[in-house]
Amino acid sequence: MGKSTLLNTLSSKGPEDAQPTGAIREGDAKGRHTTTARSLHTIAGGGLVIDTPGMRTLHVSNVSVGIDMVFAEIADLAPECRFGNCTHDHEPGCAIHAAIAAGTLDPARVARWRKLLEENEANTPVPSGPRGNKILKTRGKKR
Repeated sequence: MGKSTLLNTLSSKGPEDAQPTGAIREGDAKGRHTTTARSLHTIAGGGLVIDTPGMRTLHVSNVSVGIDMVFAEIADLAPECRFGNCTHDHEPGCAIHAAIAAGTLDPARVARWRKLLEENEANTPVPSGPRGNKILKTRGKKR
């Protein structure tokens, strides 16, 4: 995932003091686990970072506000849809599909927006249980 590489950059350590990192596999362009133990490091601007082994992915949850900011032209069109619960997939009167058809909205950008929304939904925990208690479950795939 590149945590040690990122740590080495943030801490401005020389090669002799840097955390060991591994090469990326040529077959699938993925890294290999290199870090074998937790370690605490001071970063250049002040603060501390813990380097930990064994993490393959990092999911950021509930970034819908940021997605709306980055894709403002799409978020601004959504309220103009005929139906308030428009999925912007197949409904008649969809303002986003109308903008694509008119050539004012790039379909590839809409695809990227849709992918980020789906990832955000899958990775954001939702309250569940009686009366919305503190049990949080993610909607994504079970691992």
